[in-house]
Amino acid sequence: MRVLDLLQLLSDHNKNTPVRVKIAGVLQNLATFDLQTVDEQRQLWFHPQPAGKPMKVWEVMLLLDKPEWRQAYVYVIEPDDIRPLFGFQETPSGLALN
Repeated sequence: MRVLDLLQLLSDHNKNTPVRVKIAGVLQNLATFDLQTVDEQRQLWFHPQPAGKPMKVWEVMLLLDKPEWRQAYVYVIEPDDIRPLFGFQETPSGLALN
């Protein structure tokens, strides 16, 4: 999924909904974003953190809506690997990217 696709999907949700990323079945908060180029493919890496306050939809959209990031593919850094994100689920505690 590209950043542009994620922004489009998020635009349909309440702007104050918390956004987390699911890693090994556990929801973690988003900490930072890092743009990388791997094999000539632009990738935006999400770095999770287990503690802290989750970002809201409007915060994620504001931080990701940069022209140079829109065509990058979204990945999440896991303890042992880097994996692409393909969408999200609605959970009782907000949206879970996975």
